[in-house]
Amino acid sequence: MSNPHSGNRNTTLLLLIASIVLTSPVHGTSPDSDIIESSCITTSYPDICYSTLSTTKNLATKKDVIQHTINKTKEIIRGNFNTIKKLTATDNLNKRCEIALHDCIEMIAGTLEDLDMVIRELNAYPTKKSLRQHANDLITLMSTTITNKETCLDDVSYDEVCKQLYNSIIQGQDLGGKMCSNVLAMIKNMTHTDMANKQEFDVQNFEEEMWPEWLSTRDRKLFGLFGVTPNVTVAKDGKGNYTTVAAAVEAAPQKSKRRYLIKIVEGVYEEYVEVPKSKKNLMFIGDGREKTIITGNKSVVGSGSTT
Repeated sequence: MSNPHSGNRNTTLLLLIASIVLTSPVHGTSPDSDIIESSCITTSYPDICYSTLSTTKNLATKKDVIQHTINKTKEIIRGNFNTIKKLTATDNLNKRCEIALHDCIEMIAGTLEDLDMVIRELNAYPTKKSLRQHANDLITLMSTTITNKETCLDDVSYDEVCKQLYNSIIQGQDLGGKMCSNVLAMIKNMTHTDMANKQEFDVQNFEEEMWPEWLSTRDRKLFGLFGVTPNVTVAKDGKGNYTTVAAAVEAAPQKSKRRYLIKIVEGVYEEYVEVPKSKKNLMFIGDGREKTIITGNKSVVGSGSTT
């Protein structure tokens, strides 16, 4: 005798199986899924990669995948920024925790700026400069975003009061960091593949790579032949324009489109030099790493300093 409820159970089971099939990630069934799979498989966190891109359409190239992932990453990091901003209004914060949160806010803002710069670099890729230069700039920027995340978490994990803040931000910071890691992996895969296809590995010699990208070939040759003429000189004995590096940096032009050279003559400069993002194209030249020394003694343990 048949069970009158078996038909209902079978129907329910079929519906459940259909639901699982429809909602599970399917790889390799369309051009979009193919490019997503080939990009995500190179990352350290493929599950996060797949979920980030699961509803995305019209991805024709690896660059499309990277740009879309960056936009999604920025959404997460903006959320982290807002969360930490709200925490600054928490009652009974000690001074060190206040500074740590301020550091995190600055670093997250810097990360968002770096991601915008990556987008601009990708828009120019691969025609604005050599593939090697593109790769170096993109990888450096993405590595900085991961460093920012780690430094922020280090700042808020020093004492028991700050550790409570750590617990409030760790989930968002961890996700943002993993997404940045995925972007870095995809960029490395794309650029290294392109360089291999064009046989551009190791075509630049060390002499070329030791200079900043913004320094023209003509200037590099002039530096090698005739030395350099600084805009200002820092000398402890008062024989230069400034006696401290910090003073020279403060007086440097904002957002300069031309190189601004600060020569630091031999000596030990006991100071803390902060170069704001608005000070563009600054270049420091000393008399040698054993002659021109900038030093300080701040530390987490000794002075309670943060980043």
